[in-house]
Amino acid sequence: MAKLNSLQKLIEIANEHGIICQPVEQECLIASLPGHDNFLLAFTWSGAIEPEAPEHELIAISVQDIAKEVTVVAWQIPSYLFGSVLRQAQMLVAAHLEFIK
Repeated sequence: MAKLNSLQKLIEIANEHGIICQPVEQECLIASLPGHDNFLLAFTWSGAIEPEAPEHELIAISVQDIAKEVTVVAWQIPSYLFGSVLRQAQMLVAAHLEFIK
């Protein structure tokens, strides 16, 4: 039951920030990156810094280039910084696209 609750919590955080995700295997969520149809965002819980302090749980984020079948970038953030995920991802994808030109 704890796994279902943590996945539901991750879905709620994403929805609060306007990111519509689909759950996939192993407590992972995926969403398309707005403005970049060939890129996917993936989210999962990365663990806790201190198990007794759930507010320190980290969310692992990765951006994948579907066409090239590679992970462009991956990073971790505490849940309270989730609001900046889309902006960060879009900036990193723009840099990736500029680099591969």
